[in-house]
Amino acid sequence: DFRTVSSHGTQLFSPEKGGNDGTVATSRRSARPREDLSSGASPDRRFSLWSALFSATFSSLVHSILTSSFHSVHTRVIGTLRSSLAAAPPLRSIMPHEAHRNALRIATDLDLALIKVSDDAHELLVHAEEREESERRLRQSLYVQTCEIMGRLLNELRRMLDANKDKMADVDEEEATTELIVGRLCHLLKFRLSCLPTLLDSSSSPAAMAAAVGQKSGMISLAELRSSFEIADDDEDGLISVEEAEEAVESAFSGTVFKGAEMVKDTLLLSASTRHSVLGGENKDNGNGEAVSESSRNVTLSELVLLSARGLRHDKSGAESALGTIQRSLDETIAICFAKWSRVILHPTLKEFRTIFERRMVTSTTACDMEWRRLNGLLCEGEEENYRKTKYKEDLPDINRPPTAAVGNVSAHMTAYLLGVAAALNSNICPSDSLPPVASTDLALHMGMAVTDGKNRTNSIPNMMQIIRGALLEEAVTSVTSSVISILKDDETSTDDNDDDEAKSRLSKCSTSALLQLQLDITFISHSFFERNHNGFTVSSSGVALTNEDRSQQCLNHLERLAGDISSYVDHDVVSDPSAVKDSMREKHLQSLRSCDLFLSALFGEGEVASLNMSALAGPSSFSSLGEDAPPPLVNPLPSSRRFNLLPVQAERSLDELRLRSKYGKEKEDAAEAESAAANASAVTSGFGFFSSMLKKK
Repeated sequence: DFRTVSSHGTQLFSPEKGGNDGTVATSRRSARPREDLSSGASPDRRFSLWSALFSATFSSLVHSILTSSFHSVHTRVIGTLRSSLAAAPPLRSIMPHEAHRNALRIATDLDLALIKVSDDAHELLVHAEEREESERRLRQSLYVQTCEIMGRLLNELRRMLDANKDKMADVDEEEATTELIVGRLCHLLKFRLSCLPTLLDSSSSPAAMAAAVGQKSGMISLAELRSSFEIADDDEDGLISVEEAEEAVESAFSGTVFKGAEMVKDTLLLSASTRHSVLGGENKDNGNGEAVSESSRNVTLSELVLLSARGLRHDKSGAESALGTIQRSLDETIAICFAKWSRVILHPTLKEFRTIFERRMVTSTTACDMEWRRLNGLLCEGEEENYRKTKYKEDLPDINRPPTAAVGNVSAHMTAYLLGVAAALNSNICPSDSLPPVASTDLALHMGMAVTDGKNRTNSIPNMMQIIRGALLEEAVTSVTSSVISILKDDETSTDDNDDDEAKSRLSKCSTSALLQLQLDITFISHSFFERNHNGFTVSSSGVALTNEDRSQQCLNHLERLAGDISSYVDHDVVSDPSAVKDSMREKHLQSLRSCDLFLSALFGEGEVASLNMSALAGPSSFSSLGEDAPPPLVNPLPSSRRFNLLPVQAERSLDELRLRSKYGKEKEDAAEAESAAANASAVTSGFGFFSSMLKKK
């Protein structure tokens, strides 16, 4: 029987066999007399019905059927994602394991849906008589449809982030939840879509299929599509509107059998036949109750590469293959998501840091050196008392010139900022984020990822925890550097337009002790992020360093330049030995980092194991009365080997009922076996007479 597929999926319908209309094909036995009656018919020149059906017309029919199925999959995935975003709690209340679970469910459902569509298509549309031809055309159609659905999905995910671009400038925590969930979803899509290597096999591409049978494909190359895209991209932001994309693709496919404008409309579900069914008219709801017009939609080059798969020649492997294009697009989306999310999640910590730092800078520029040292506990012993006892003015010491170069401890707001970043990391990761995302590097290469290390090692591919940590470190060093520079040049009395001159004018008003403290804090930032930090900064989810790695290097250059400017304003008569002051500052840095190593090890990595006398950190106290040979009462705690406590998980009621049923059933079986054994034993022992009585006595 000839079987058809419904337009809503891969549901099978069989025609009725009772009527004349139900039989659409005859058996070989009934078809043979017609062959004998035909004039000139020979057994070698039989007419193959399936050969005629699996022509270009039938291939178009198969493509249309699969298009409806893939459209249904796309609608379900996007609908589930929007429902998850709508029901998500606020940013400060969302639990990391909940975000991971929801993203994992969406990624798993998408993978299972693609596998189901592929399996149903092979079961229903591959015929035994023309298996080779039908399977070849089906694999080609699945290749094209998979590229198109991934292109649409990537476009939808990116546009969700673009819709929040203006709102993210106001640091809206509600919108940052979208970045967190979408970023986690994109990371899981890189590794959880196990069907992509099979569906996007390079041998199944239209160009490879045409070359296998010796036909001309009539397709264009990626260079031609990129050239048309760059012409349409006037502002060079990597985005073009749908209208510009139609013109660019139409120009790129000129001279071929493909119609570029219709291709873009069909793949983006903007054609007239699907406008009302998919978009619901002129406008589409973005999930937040806001209408998004079609004119606001835009595409990137990577998305056009996937959406134009039916007429574009993809590379067999590498970054310009279909798998490589998907992985590269996901990497870009992940980087954008967590860059925006880290800026929002660190905003309260940065705001508190700026408030305290501005207050201290006001004190540094208005108070004299002696007053500043008094407020910070750096006065020498008896210095203030001698100043009060001095009777004559000419004998008064210079209150703006310290007797010695006193180096205090690192400011509390500097250490608090690092602890706030570490707390943001610990509160937004779950144990699953520390697991390797892929079993081996070979599997990652099979998935189309461009990894830096080709060896069979999993440490070259960062997990979710490393991606979140890198984004937080990148945002932390960038924000604190820009904040320090902006506060230093914020001088209302300065009329110079040069930023460096504005910062220097404010530094010139600070006392020597305040300058030394400021230099201590700034070098502490450099030491923490660029020496103590063993984890680096932002990396892509494939382990490839991103281009914005230069931002951290620029921050280091700004901090070093600022430290040099501070040194130029220090009184060199007081600081007679700069190298000794630097050594003292470095020792203060190490003391601060060691005291917080238990918390900062998750952020910067494990530090050097060194014994630390905690009594020296606490300053002079009654500990000295214990004697020199006595061990210090405070010891540095060891880093925890288990970051997450194993909490008891409450079992579901249904699971408890199953356990009770199995327990009661086992008890009944044991009781029945005991009764049967007792009955058999009594029956056996009753026949032995004397021996039976002996057994009873025993």
